[in-house]
Amino acid sequence: MTELDVASLVEGDRVHSRVYTDPAIFAREQERLFRRVWLYLCHESQIPAPGDFVQARLAGVPVLAVRQQDRGIKALINRCAHRGAQVCQHESGRALRFRCPYHGWTYAADGRLVGLPLRAGYAPGFALEEHGLKSVPRIAAYRGFVFASLAAEGPGLMEYLGPMSSAIDDMVDRAPAGEVEAAGGVHRHAFAGNWKLQMENLQDYAHPAFAHESSNVAARPDAHAHAELDEEDIMAANKASDLAWMEQAGVTAYPGGHSYIGALPLEQPMPAEAERAYLAALKARHGEARASEILAVQRHVAIVYPTLAFQSAMQQLKVIVPVRVDYTEVYVYCFRLKGAPPEYHRAAVTFVNAANAPASLILSDDLEIYARGQRTMTEAPGWLRFGCGLGRDVADNRGGIKGPGYSELAMRNQFATWSRYLAGPMPRAA
Repeated sequence: MTELDVASLVEGDRVHSRVYTDPAIFAREQERLFRRVWLYLCHESQIPAPGDFVQARLAGVPVLAVRQQDRGIKALINRCAHRGAQVCQHESGRALRFRCPYHGWTYAADGRLVGLPLRAGYAPGFALEEHGLKSVPRIAAYRGFVFASLAAEGPGLMEYLGPMSSAIDDMVDRAPAGEVEAAGGVHRHAFAGNWKLQMENLQDYAHPAFAHESSNVAARPDAHAHAELDEEDIMAANKASDLAWMEQAGVTAYPGGHSYIGALPLEQPMPAEAERAYLAALKARHGEARASEILAVQRHVAIVYPTLAFQSAMQQLKVIVPVRVDYTEVYVYCFRLKGAPPEYHRAAVTFVNAANAPASLILSDDLEIYARGQRTMTEAPGWLRFGCGLGRDVADNRGGIKGPGYSELAMRNQFATWSRYLAGPMPRAA
């Protein structure tokens, strides 16, 4: 796969289906894209104490995020230096030592080799300090969200995020105590399709009226009084997203493939006492004017390209993990706003179950669309169009461009960035 071959697959507002179906292109993505950017690793609240760890997979590489004695975090490659076995099989936990199940090589929480069975069988000069677990070259955090990069050099995290650091601000600023914490476990699902299908769909407001028609119909025909958010509220929001509303909601794209779309027409019922307590706590922290600014931010999904999506107003984080060219795993985390009444976290859990759980009526529509599209593009390859909204883009005041909510601007932005990574030098963030 040459640079010229890759460049010829993206032409303005059209893209060839090979970008979704060719294993050679997927291998090049791993090398030129995923192994060069900043990828989400974990949230600090998942590993609060020394020895706490969680597993992650970065560009196909198994990684352990481990809290250190000095309160720092290391990202260790979960591969034994002896014969390449996976050292730790647990998804999360607490351990001051990691012992390989194959031959018993044992590592400290900082990756040092501290236990070597059959030591007498090795040469006298065998150096334990040269055989520890390898570390991911770079790790950085912003407001509790931890990222890692397999590239030793490149833009720093804040430069890479650029204006999209606001997706994190949008979530954390809503917490009266100034922090969020991962709470309630994780929803996992997978689909038989290419990872880009998910990333595109997260910025696509034209599809709900058609792809989600069944759940739209199932939503309550008439509103009725109820105190808290429920599943039908979320389905009804998809139903209400008409052309006029999409025009107003808009989509905004930034260099680096990042973008966000405006909020759904989703009302969030909340018991009056809980809402009063929340607003009082938020104003106590920020002042009335700043609290109003925070709550006025209206975004549905913000993506940090290439594999991360925030639904900050509902405290959701979606991590896309490309496994093969035609197979993708997705992990969805729910966060608690520290200092907020419990009703706010209950609303977040309701939302994650209704929209992002494996049994969700909404999600199941999307997964079926991805799988059908993957099969069709494999069996009948050809050009795809991303021209909706073309020519209606206008500049925003943060170095990005804006379009109407039904525009395919975000997809065009993703593929422009994708092309630069795969066919040219590594682009730098705005």
